[in-house]
Amino acid sequence: MADFRSIRLGRLHRQAWRAAALIAGNGVLLHLGGCGATLGDLTTASVTNYQAANLFAPAGYSISANSDGSTHVTAAGSPGTPSARLEKIALAAAADYGAAQHQKTFTATPAQTTFKCGKTKISDKGNQVAIKPTDLRIVSIDVTYGRDGIAPAARNTHDTADALKAEIASETVPPDVQAAATQEVSQQCGRPL
Repeated sequence: MADFRSIRLGRLHRQAWRAAALIAGNGVLLHLGGCGATLGDLTTASVTNYQAANLFAPAGYSISANSDGSTHVTAAGSPGTPSARLEKIALAAAADYGAAQHQKTFTATPAQTTFKCGKTKISDKGNQVAIKPTDLRIVSIDVTYGRDGIAPAARNTHDTADALKAEIASETVPPDVQAAATQEVSQQCGRPL
């Protein structure tokens, strides 16, 4: 026979955890609201740093395999992040990945810049709701790794990764450069400033 007292206590513990989670969630929302921030502001900082991209924070680098055996590296950044910084992030990620794979050198294709324009509306229970779009600048390169430095344009993976990550960490992007980069993304996505 079941112990009704332990069943009630278990139910009370679950309800207490739910209440604590709701209070914590509301505290975060109140904090964001008090600052005038939105969830979109959390995913697109003014300038993107060296970090891996994910579903909740699309700004950062991503690595995938191409069908020809080369590696495709992208660096997505907030509108205020210039292409030159994203190229450094992509090259640093490529070098870091190569070093982790025990590759000594790598060569990269010239960087290509594209733009991803976010949605401005979503459907919520049949109604169209306006949202702040998450627009991104994306720089991509294709990389080939080698165990020797025969190719004249080959770079050392360890040295390149260390140097670029240190440069990215110490680099500051002036406000006027951020504003110009943001304006370029806004124009590409057809958004008023």
